[in-house]
Amino acid sequence: MKYSLSFLALAAATNAAVLPRQIFSRQATPCTFSLIAIGDPKGSVVETTIGENRIGGSYPQGVYSIDAKRLTDAEGHNCSISSTTAQFQCKQGSAVTLFTLGNNGNLLYNDTNANWLACPATGPGEDGSFNIFTQAKTNTTGCETIQILTGGFSCAALGRPTSTSTSSVAPATSTATSATVAATTPAISTTASCPTDIASGPFQYPHLIVPVSSESPDHAFGNQFTAHITPQNATIFNFDIPSTSPYTGTCALLFLFPVASATQAGSYNFTGIEEETEENGGIDFALLSGIANANTTFHTQPAVRTDLKTVQILPGNAYTVATFTCPTGQDAQL
Repeated sequence: MKYSLSFLALAAATNAAVLPRQIFSRQATPCTFSLIAIGDPKGSVVETTIGENRIGGSYPQGVYSIDAKRLTDAEGHNCSISSTTAQFQCKQGSAVTLFTLGNNGNLLYNDTNANWLACPATGPGEDGSFNIFTQAKTNTTGCETIQILTGGFSCAALGRPTSTSTSSVAPATSTATSATVAATTPAISTTASCPTDIASGPFQYPHLIVPVSSESPDHAFGNQFTAHITPQNATIFNFDIPSTSPYTGTCALLFLFPVASATQAGSYNFTGIEEETEENGGIDFALLSGIANANTTFHTQPAVRTDLKTVQILPGNAYTVATFTCPTGQDAQL
């Protein structure tokens, strides 16, 4: 049974969390990440050849880093808000606009503003994608309000003063795969009812995705943008969890699995439905006892602390795997 998925989210019923947090040197290699638009439209933020940040379309996914509120793209170009058009872009020689990352992972401009506008891209190269603007754009015909989240971090945590980090692993058996959270042992419920629509409240995407494999037990695959779950492969997910409200009580681990037609082409590959249903297979989710990073291998992955449950996943469904109370202000893994 083979899966290649990345639809995992940690939603706050009121909190999440914890292990002593990791400290990352400001002089170390910059922590890169991707951007994801939430709303309508939604999807990965891509970057065009002229530095426009867009939602959807045929351009490659953008890769960004931030240092002292200066956001740059993979080419080292400053990202900015155009003073004339209010467009979000990363162009050579552009002036610096100050950006910050909110506790919930939102990309903010002017320190507090999390709302952006997605407007249909027009002109040469129009491919059904959407350009991104601030709400200062004057002509908003056809535009929709969105938010932009960070994800796919190349480091285990950003080390933001008000945030902590969570990790989740998905190891697999011959009929099951598994995801794991590292934390102090929390009170866990696998039957409690929690919303499975992340639009209804605050949530966190994985900020680090690290596959491990029993077939290459000493190989570090590093940070990836997709999960690989088979009988031989597992995937560890890190979450960066704030220590402030509403993350001060209970978290729910959600696994969202839309049908392929509702996602961008190539978003996932899923086979083995017959084996899964006939042999009671699925993904086995568990809490881990330690923090993973981009150098984690099959041999060095944290041990399972608490097995949560095995979920038989089928396309077109959203699953609440477990709800649990976590101490705040510490790193945790799912």
